[in-house]
Formats: sequence, structure tokens, C-alpha cells
Amino acid sequence: MARVAEWAVTEASGRQHRVLVDRAPLFGVRVTVDKRQVERFDQTPESDRFVRSLGGHVLTVVIPRVSNDQPTLHVDGKPVLGTETTLPAPLAGASDATGAAVSSQDLVRFQLLQRRNSGGAWFYWIGGASILNSVLNAAGTQWGLVVGLGVTYLVDGFAEGLSNTVRTPIYAFIIDIAIAGGFLLIGRAARRGRLGWYAIGTGLYLLDGLLFVLAEDFLGIAVHAIAIFGLVSGWRAARGLKRVEAPAPALVG
Repeated sequence: MARVAEWAVTEASGRQHRVLVDRAPLFGVRVTVDKRQVERFDQTPESDRFVRSLGGHVLTVVIPRVSNDQPTLHVDGKPVLGTETTLPAPLAGASDATGAAVSSQDLVRFQLLQRRNSGGAWFYWIGGASILNSVLNAAGTQWGLVVGLGVTYLVDGFAEGLSNTVRTPIYAFIIDIAIAGGFLLIGRAARRGRLGWYAIGTGLYLLDGLLFVLAEDFLGIAVHAIAIFGLVSGWRAARGLKRVEAPAPALVG
């Protein structure tokens, strides 16, 4: 991984921070502040922007996409000249070199969007793990991923008992795939901000966790609890994002 750019940012209190831009051949550009990765805020045909709040200020790293220009750092919309800067008094919002506003509200919206999508990604993990577990169970393997659904094991057990076989019947496997696929679709809806589907999926996974409670599978209980925490956090972020994006009421008079 090659170092592309580096800045030292000092707060008024004297606390220092390091902003780094690294580039790897396979993984692309990575921006970090004090060794913590910064997610990409947005991108245009000309550049990528990575935004982070720091000490009441908005730091924006602009990385050109179509030229060999060096990345640039902006503090509250003003470019930093050199590799060191001291943060001035905070501003409410400013424009960067491209003229696009990066305000505190923009940053809040971005952070809520990241939390919503991270929470919704749990549905993909649940659905994908459930499909893998069904395949492994059909192949006679006795292990699986505990983040997957317990109801698929219940379906397989009933089907094997009814058919008096040791292998999962094909119709049970199809039911498993349908259930897991439903969670994948819920994940897609959740990451698009559908609060109702987000809540339904979380509730269904909570009910699924009760199967692990009945089976006294403590590892499954723990993993389900972690996943549910992530789902609830994502749902709350999605609700907060709805409020942020809601238009202000019109004044009559």
C-alpha cells in the first residue's frame, strides 16, 4: 500500500490528528483519520469525496479520478495549503473547490445513511448464511453458520421425519431457499429505507431467535442478539434519515 498524501490537523486545544490517503493496487484508495477509515461521501466523474466531522468542523478529502493531481484536504470548504493546519473557529457550512455544499446536515444525513445500510446488510448475511446452511444440511454436513435462520433447520427436521429419510427432501430445500430469499428481499427493501419491511424483518428474526432459546443454543442466542442489535440500530437510523429528509412545513400567511 502506497502513501499518497498526509496531513497533520491540530485542534485549538492542541490535540493533533493525522489524515492519511493510501492507495493499494487491488483495493483502491483508503482514507483514514487517526487510523480509522473514512467512508466515501459521494463521487462525481471528476473526483471522490471523503467527509468526516472533527472538532466541530467538516474535513473533506477530494481525490481526483481522471487526472494525476494529488488529493486535497478542505476544512469547512477551504483548501489546506501544505501538510499542516490548525482548525479555526467552526463554521456552519461551506463549499469545497467544486462548489458543492458540505454542511453539518449533509454529514448527519451521510452518517445515518451508512448506519441504515450497515444494519440492512445483516439481512443479506442472514439470508446468505441460511442458504449455505441448507446446502450443507442437504449434503449431510452437521455444521453451519449460527447467524442463519433456525426455522430452516426446523423445516428440514419435519421434512426428514415425514419422509423417514436422513437426507433433506427436495421440497424442504426449496422452502428453505424461499424463506432465505425472502430475507434477501427484505434486506434490499431495508437498504432503500422501507421502514415497514425493516421492522417486519427484524421481528421475524427475533422470533427465529426464540428457537435457539428453546434449543438452549447459547452461541446462536448470542449471534442473534448481536444481529438484532445491528438491525434495530439500522432501523433507528433509517427513521432518523426520514426525518432529516422530510421537507420543512410551508409557512402560510
